[in-house]
Amino acid sequence: MLLSDSDAPRVAQALVALGAVRIAAHQPFIYTSGWASPVYVDAQLLMSDVVLRNEIMDMAARRVQPLVAARGINAIVGTESSGIAFAAWLAERLDLPMLYLRKRPVGWDITAQLEGRLPADAKVLLVDDVTTDGRSKAGTVAALRRAGPLVEDVLVLLDYALYAQQASTLANHGLALHALATWRHLHEALLASGTLSAAQQATLADFSASPVAWSIRNGGTGA
Repeated sequence: MLLSDSDAPRVAQALVALGAVRIAAHQPFIYTSGWASPVYVDAQLLMSDVVLRNEIMDMAARRVQPLVAARGINAIVGTESSGIAFAAWLAERLDLPMLYLRKRPVGWDITAQLEGRLPADAKVLLVDDVTTDGRSKAGTVAALRRAGPLVEDVLVLLDYALYAQQASTLANHGLALHALATWRHLHEALLASGTLSAAQQATLADFSASPVAWSIRNGGTGA
């Protein structure tokens, strides 16, 4: 679910202005999920631009506050390493405890993968930068739940919102996904920037129309 239709174009414009969107010149990008794509978004660049970072995180905090109140969320958890900074900035603005989830456990008890201390009756919001089809987020939440907290919501800066199986994946794991922007907004911002060649425009249009077929044709997964 998009947190705000009115804010999403600005988030996309900020990512484009940062140079965070890379378009493949020859070889496609292969995501960890296995999808082949002509585009890669390095949202971590937002960390280094104080003005844009503050603007986007202020926006995120403002838009997610009603969700936090409605759900009774009492802690923010970032994923290692892509979600840690964004989780910290969001937790600061919301005046909530912040933790992060390691990719692999370090230790032996049920909290060996989780750094920080959960509050009593923990209900957390998981924060990351980007999601494609939701599978990695479902896996992350499964690991987080083993540490004890209730997790029903995930927040990302960018949701590609292109892959049909995402909805069922999230539903099967009892998750609601919330995003500041989607690929549609990013694509529109790229077109408006006037920086794309005709060939790049054609490639992105082809990808947007059928990302699964594009992935298969370019050596990625199809499911």
